[in-house]
Amino acid sequence: MNKIEEFYNKFNEDKRLKTRHGQVEYEITMHYINRYIDEIMPKTIVDIGAGAGAYTVSLLDKAESVIAIDLVRYNLGRLKQNAAKMDENLAGRLTTYKRDARKLRDIDNNISDITLLLGPMYHLDNSVDRKKALSEAIRITKPGGVIFVAYIMNEYGILMHGFNEHSILEDMDNGNVDKDFHINNEDKIYSFVRLEDIDEVNEGMNVNREVIFSPDGAANHFRPMLNSLSEEEFNAFIKYQLSVCERPDLLGASAHTVDILRVR
Repeated sequence: MNKIEEFYNKFNEDKRLKTRHGQVEYEITMHYINRYIDEIMPKTIVDIGAGAGAYTVSLLDKAESVIAIDLVRYNLGRLKQNAAKMDENLAGRLTTYKRDARKLRDIDNNISDITLLLGPMYHLDNSVDRKKALSEAIRITKPGGVIFVAYIMNEYGILMHGFNEHSILEDMDNGNVDKDFHINNEDKIYSFVRLEDIDEVNEGMNVNREVIFSPDGAANHFRPMLNSLSEEEFNAFIKYQLSVCERPDLLGASAHTVDILRVR
Protein backbone atom coordinates (compact mmCIF):
# COMPACT_ATOMS: atom_id res chain seq x y z
CA MET A 1 0.00 0.00 0.00
CA ASN A 2 3.01 2.34 0.08
CA LYS A 3 2.39 3.15 -3.60
CA ILE A 4 -1.13 4.33 -2.73
CA GLU A 5 0.22 6.62 -0.03
CA GLU A 6 2.86 7.96 -2.40
CA PHE A 7 0.20 8.57 -5.07
CA TYR A 8 -2.19 10.48 -2.80
CA ASN A 9 0.62 12.51 -1.30
CA LYS A 10 0.76 14.15 -4.75
CA PHE A 11 -2.81 13.77 -6.06
CA ASN A 12 -5.34 16.51 -5.26
CA GLU A 13 -8.73 14.81 -4.89
CA ASP A 14 -10.36 18.07 -3.78
CA LYS A 15 -9.37 19.66 -7.07
CA ARG A 16 -10.68 16.69 -9.10
CA LEU A 17 -14.14 16.93 -7.57
CA LYS A 18 -14.23 20.65 -8.36
CA THR A 19 -13.74 20.03 -12.08
CA ARG A 20 -16.92 19.82 -14.09
CA HIS A 21 -16.73 16.04 -14.54
CA GLY A 22 -16.01 15.76 -10.81
CA GLN A 23 -18.97 17.97 -9.97
CA VAL A 24 -21.28 15.66 -11.91
CA GLU A 25 -19.98 12.68 -9.93
CA TYR A 26 -20.27 14.53 -6.62
CA GLU A 27 -23.72 16.04 -7.14
CA ILE A 28 -25.35 12.78 -8.23
CA THR A 29 -23.67 10.72 -5.51
CA MET A 30 -24.85 13.25 -2.92
CA HIS A 31 -28.37 13.06 -4.36
CA TYR A 32 -28.49 9.35 -3.47
CA ILE A 33 -26.74 9.80 -0.11
CA ASN A 34 -29.28 12.45 0.86
CA ARG A 35 -32.13 10.16 -0.19
CA TYR A 36 -31.00 7.56 2.35
CA ILE A 37 -30.24 10.18 4.99
CA ASP A 38 -33.87 11.29 4.73
CA GLU A 39 -35.02 7.68 5.11
CA ILE A 40 -32.67 6.45 7.85
CA MET A 41 -32.01 9.68 9.84
CA PRO A 42 -28.54 8.40 10.72
CA LYS A 43 -26.87 8.88 14.08
CA THR A 44 -23.51 7.77 12.71
CA ILE A 45 -22.04 7.92 9.21
CA VAL A 46 -18.73 6.22 8.42
CA ASP A 47 -16.69 7.29 5.39
CA ILE A 48 -14.10 4.62 4.52
CA GLY A 49 -11.46 5.93 2.14
CA ALA A 50 -12.53 9.47 2.93
CA GLY A 51 -9.62 11.15 1.18
CA ALA A 52 -9.53 14.88 1.91
CA GLY A 53 -13.14 14.74 3.03
CA ALA A 54 -15.23 16.10 0.16
CA TYR A 55 -18.12 13.89 1.25
CA THR A 56 -17.21 13.71 4.94
CA VAL A 57 -17.33 17.45 5.52
CA SER A 58 -20.62 17.77 3.63
CA LEU A 59 -22.16 15.20 5.97
CA LEU A 60 -21.16 16.70 9.32
CA ASP A 61 -24.55 18.35 9.70
CA LYS A 62 -26.40 15.14 8.76
CA ALA A 63 -25.51 12.93 11.74
CA GLU A 64 -24.51 13.14 15.38
CA SER A 65 -21.18 11.48 14.61
CA VAL A 66 -19.13 11.14 11.42
CA ILE A 67 -16.15 8.79 11.33
CA ALA A 68 -13.62 9.29 8.54
CA ILE A 69 -11.16 6.52 7.73
CA ASP A 70 -8.29 6.69 5.28
CA LEU A 71 -5.05 4.84 4.63
CA VAL A 72 -3.11 8.03 3.83
CA ARG A 73 -2.03 10.27 6.70
CA TYR A 74 -1.67 13.25 4.37
CA ASN A 75 -5.31 12.92 3.28
CA LEU A 76 -6.49 12.85 6.90
CA GLY A 77 -4.50 16.01 7.62
CA ARG A 78 -6.18 17.81 4.75
CA LEU A 79 -9.57 16.45 5.84
CA LYS A 80 -9.11 17.90 9.33
CA GLN A 81 -8.12 21.25 7.82
CA ASN A 82 -11.27 21.25 5.69
CA ALA A 83 -13.45 20.27 8.66
CA ALA A 84 -11.90 23.02 10.78
CA LYS A 85 -13.42 25.58 8.40
CA MET A 86 -16.87 24.44 9.50
CA ASP A 87 -18.82 25.58 12.54
CA GLU A 88 -17.00 24.43 15.68
CA ASN A 89 -19.93 22.28 16.82
CA LEU A 90 -20.05 20.49 13.45
CA ALA A 91 -16.27 19.99 13.33
CA GLY A 92 -16.53 18.41 16.80
CA ARG A 93 -18.64 15.58 15.37
CA LEU A 94 -15.69 14.27 13.34
CA THR A 95 -13.46 11.38 14.37
CA THR A 96 -10.64 10.17 12.11
CA TYR A 97 -8.69 6.92 11.88
CA LYS A 98 -5.74 5.88 9.74
CA ARG A 99 -6.78 2.36 8.72
CA ASP A 100 -6.74 -0.08 5.81
CA ALA A 101 -10.28 -0.68 4.48
CA ARG A 102 -9.64 -4.43 4.66
CA LYS A 103 -9.02 -4.37 8.40
CA LEU A 104 -10.86 -1.69 10.34
CA ARG A 105 -9.38 -2.41 13.75
CA ASP A 106 -10.88 -0.47 16.68
CA ILE A 107 -14.08 0.26 14.70
CA ASP A 108 -17.00 -1.35 16.52
CA ASN A 109 -19.50 -3.76 15.00
CA ASN A 110 -22.85 -2.29 13.95
CA ILE A 111 -21.81 1.30 14.62
CA SER A 112 -22.78 2.89 11.30
CA ASP A 113 -26.18 3.72 9.84
CA ILE A 114 -24.76 4.78 6.47
CA THR A 115 -21.32 3.65 5.32
CA LEU A 116 -19.44 5.09 2.37
CA LEU A 117 -16.87 2.93 0.59
CA LEU A 118 -16.29 5.37 -2.26
CA GLY A 119 -12.55 5.04 -2.75
CA PRO A 120 -10.94 1.79 -1.56
CA MET A 121 -12.26 -0.45 -4.37
CA TYR A 122 -10.45 1.81 -6.86
CA HIS A 123 -7.16 0.43 -5.56
CA LEU A 124 -7.86 -3.19 -4.59
CA ASP A 125 -6.73 -5.28 -7.53
CA ASN A 126 -8.45 -8.61 -6.83
CA SER A 127 -11.77 -10.02 -5.69
CA VAL A 128 -10.37 -11.42 -2.43
CA ASP A 129 -9.27 -7.99 -1.21
CA ARG A 130 -12.47 -6.34 -2.42
CA LYS A 131 -14.48 -8.92 -0.47
CA LYS A 132 -12.41 -8.18 2.63
CA ALA A 133 -13.16 -4.46 2.32
CA LEU A 134 -16.86 -5.06 1.78
CA SER A 135 -16.99 -7.56 4.66
CA GLU A 136 -15.51 -4.96 7.00
CA ALA A 137 -18.00 -2.34 5.81
CA ILE A 138 -20.82 -4.81 6.46
CA ARG A 139 -19.43 -5.63 9.91
CA ILE A 140 -19.51 -2.03 11.08
CA THR A 141 -22.92 -1.24 9.52
CA LYS A 142 -26.15 -1.83 11.41
CA PRO A 143 -28.76 -4.25 10.02
CA GLY A 144 -31.03 -2.15 7.83
CA GLY A 145 -28.24 0.31 7.15
CA VAL A 146 -26.82 0.97 3.71
CA ILE A 147 -23.37 0.89 2.15
CA PHE A 148 -22.34 2.91 -0.90
CA VAL A 149 -19.59 1.06 -2.82
CA ALA A 150 -17.86 2.81 -5.72
CA TYR A 151 -15.89 1.22 -8.56
CA ILE A 152 -14.03 2.36 -11.68
CA MET A 153 -15.33 0.64 -14.78
CA ASN A 154 -13.26 -1.46 -17.18
CA GLU A 155 -14.62 0.01 -20.42
CA TYR A 156 -13.79 3.53 -19.27
CA GLY A 157 -10.17 2.41 -18.85
CA ILE A 158 -10.12 0.71 -22.25
CA LEU A 159 -11.66 3.66 -24.10
CA MET A 160 -10.07 6.60 -22.32
CA HIS A 161 -6.63 5.18 -21.72
CA GLY A 162 -6.20 2.29 -24.12
CA PHE A 163 -7.63 3.90 -27.25
CA ASN A 164 -7.62 7.61 -26.46
CA GLU A 165 -3.95 7.46 -25.41
CA HIS A 166 -3.07 5.02 -28.21
CA SER A 167 -1.66 2.41 -25.82
CA ILE A 168 -4.14 -0.40 -26.51
CA LEU A 169 -1.93 -2.49 -28.81
CA GLU A 170 1.03 -2.26 -26.47
CA ASP A 171 -1.22 -3.06 -23.51
CA MET A 172 -2.48 -6.20 -25.23
CA ASP A 173 1.03 -7.25 -26.21
CA ASN A 174 2.42 -6.92 -22.69
CA GLY A 175 -0.57 -8.53 -20.95
CA ASN A 176 -2.04 -5.39 -19.37
CA VAL A 177 -5.22 -6.09 -21.37
CA ASP A 178 -6.40 -9.60 -22.27
CA LYS A 179 -7.99 -10.82 -25.51
CA ASP A 180 -11.46 -10.00 -24.12
CA PHE A 181 -10.33 -6.43 -23.37
CA HIS A 182 -10.43 -7.01 -19.63
CA ILE A 183 -7.76 -4.93 -17.88
CA ASN A 184 -5.21 -6.77 -15.75
CA ASN A 185 -5.26 -4.83 -12.48
CA GLU A 186 -2.33 -6.53 -10.77
CA ASP A 187 0.14 -4.07 -9.24
CA LYS A 188 -1.63 -1.08 -10.79
CA ILE A 189 -2.61 2.07 -8.89
CA TYR A 190 -6.16 1.86 -10.23
CA SER A 191 -8.36 -1.21 -10.46
CA PHE A 192 -10.95 -1.52 -13.26
CA VAL A 193 -13.97 -3.82 -13.10
CA ARG A 194 -17.00 -4.95 -15.07
CA LEU A 195 -20.48 -5.44 -13.67
CA GLU A 196 -19.90 -9.17 -13.30
CA ASP A 197 -16.85 -8.42 -11.15
CA ILE A 198 -19.02 -6.32 -8.84
CA ASP A 199 -21.55 -9.14 -8.62
CA GLU A 200 -18.73 -11.51 -7.68
CA VAL A 201 -17.74 -9.27 -4.77
CA ASN A 202 -21.33 -9.23 -3.48
CA GLU A 203 -21.84 -12.97 -3.82
CA GLY A 204 -22.41 -14.63 -0.46
CA MET A 205 -22.43 -11.33 1.43
CA ASN A 206 -25.13 -10.44 3.95
CA VAL A 207 -26.53 -7.64 1.77
CA ASN A 208 -29.19 -6.95 -0.83
CA ARG A 209 -28.68 -4.51 -3.68
CA GLU A 210 -30.94 -1.48 -3.50
CA VAL A 211 -29.78 0.13 -6.73
CA ILE A 212 -26.65 0.43 -8.83
CA PHE A 213 -26.04 3.69 -10.66
CA SER A 214 -23.42 5.72 -12.49
CA PRO A 215 -22.70 9.08 -10.86
CA ASP A 216 -20.86 10.50 -13.87
CA GLY A 217 -21.87 8.49 -16.95
CA ALA A 218 -20.23 10.00 -20.02
CA ALA A 219 -18.88 13.04 -18.17
CA ASN A 220 -15.31 11.74 -18.03
CA HIS A 221 -15.41 10.77 -21.69
CA PHE A 222 -16.44 14.29 -22.74
CA ARG A 223 -14.43 16.58 -20.50
CA PRO A 224 -13.72 19.21 -23.21
CA MET A 225 -17.41 19.29 -24.12
CA LEU A 226 -18.43 19.74 -20.49
CA ASN A 227 -15.95 22.58 -20.06
CA SER A 228 -17.43 24.35 -23.10
CA LEU A 229 -20.99 24.38 -21.71
CA SER A 230 -22.62 27.44 -20.22
CA GLU A 231 -23.70 27.19 -16.59
CA GLU A 232 -27.28 26.64 -17.68
CA GLU A 233 -26.24 23.90 -20.12
CA PHE A 234 -24.02 22.28 -17.49
CA ASN A 235 -26.87 22.20 -14.98
CA ALA A 236 -29.00 20.55 -17.68
CA PHE A 237 -26.28 17.91 -18.14
CA ILE A 238 -26.39 17.08 -14.43
CA LYS A 239 -30.18 16.70 -14.68
CA TYR A 240 -29.70 14.50 -17.76
CA GLN A 241 -27.21 12.24 -16.01
CA LEU A 242 -29.48 11.95 -12.99
CA SER A 243 -32.31 10.87 -15.30
CA VAL A 244 -30.26 8.07 -16.92
CA CYS A 245 -27.84 7.08 -14.17
CA GLU A 246 -29.62 3.82 -13.30
CA ARG A 247 -30.04 2.61 -16.89
CA PRO A 248 -28.34 -0.81 -17.14
CA ASP A 249 -27.48 -0.29 -20.82
CA LEU A 250 -25.26 2.68 -19.85
CA LEU A 251 -23.63 1.48 -16.63
CA GLY A 252 -20.75 -0.53 -18.03
CA ALA A 253 -19.18 2.24 -20.11
CA SER A 254 -19.38 4.92 -17.41
CA ALA A 255 -16.28 5.98 -15.52
CA HIS A 256 -17.66 5.18 -12.07
CA THR A 257 -20.43 2.99 -10.73
CA VAL A 258 -21.88 3.10 -7.22
CA ASP A 259 -23.54 0.00 -5.75
CA ILE A 260 -25.95 0.73 -2.89
CA LEU A 261 -26.29 -2.29 -0.60
CA ARG A 262 -28.72 -2.83 2.28
CA VAL A 263 -27.34 -4.87 5.19
CA ARG A 264 -29.65 -7.70 6.16
